[in-house]
Amino acid sequence: MKQDFINIVAEILRETKESGVITSQNEILRDFLDQFGVHGDKEGELFLNREKRIDLAMVAIERGMDISEVIGLLTWKDFEGLIAGILIENGFRCIESYRRRGNSAEKGMEIDVIGIRGNLVLSVDAKMWGVRGGKSSSLRTAVVKQKERTMKLVSLNEHLSKKLKIEMQGFYEFIPIIVTWLVEEVELHEGVPVVPVFKFNSFILDFDIYRDLIASYTG
Repeated sequence: MKQDFINIVAEILRETKESGVITSQNEILRDFLDQFGVHGDKEGELFLNREKRIDLAMVAIERGMDISEVIGLLTWKDFEGLIAGILIENGFRCIESYRRRGNSAEKGMEIDVIGIRGNLVLSVDAKMWGVRGGKSSSLRTAVVKQKERTMKLVSLNEHLSKKLKIEMQGFYEFIPIIVTWLVEEVELHEGVPVVPVFKFNSFILDFDIYRDLIASYTG
């Protein structure tokens, strides 16, 4: 029964990966999605938004679906959306895919998710890694780059405030974070938290426990 559930979810995620639309007339899939609150339109098409796809993926993992298989069925935007959704649920205002164009004097920059709550700014790099080979080396490189991006972000508060449509006043604490499928527990690398996506919500709830151990930049 558990494997049947996983197979159905895998088929749904596979078919909806590009467009979000299910055109299959498979009644088992349709009945299954009906239980998840996904209903067809007049033409019989079913549409799964990003939140529904993420919900299905997380439930499938809880039921034993291999994480690397799930990753292959999700998009980068799905993963960023999951992280942003957790932050929003915890009172943060968010920007996904924050970009600054480069020029001849300065390199461009992209941060996957930025969350602001009060005077706290979380700068999140979403690493959708599914393999474990070279883990330590990959993490070290990712940590250094995320620190660099976050330090640069400190000087872009005016641009950031326009993006968020809020007035940033006073001093802000900018914290680099990496969220990934790769690790099992929260790890600290050179003061940068590397958090498994399944524990990101609890990490935010327990943030004060980690705060004194975490690298941060004030601006």
